Amino acid sequence: MKPTESNEQLVNRFQKRIPELQERLRELREVEIPSLLEEERKVELQLARVEGSLQCVEYLVYGKLPNDGNHDGMKHHKPT
Repeated sequence: MKPTESNEQLVNRFQKRIPELQERLRELREVEIPSLLEEERKVELQLARVEGSLQCVEYLVYGKLPNDGNHDGMKHHKPT
């Protein structure tokens, strides 16, 4: 059975992965080859998932709300 990562380990892993995915997306968009559109969509989806996961774990660990426009004016919470 695989041991579960701590929230801090998840934050670190997600913070490393986001720039990697952003760079790959940049590379795909520079090439503009129609056959790579499907891969570009996959990378966009992966990036959105990792960013969402990071926001979730940051909320659990630090009580930090996402900076997505839906939580403007709300204070960060204390984690329980």
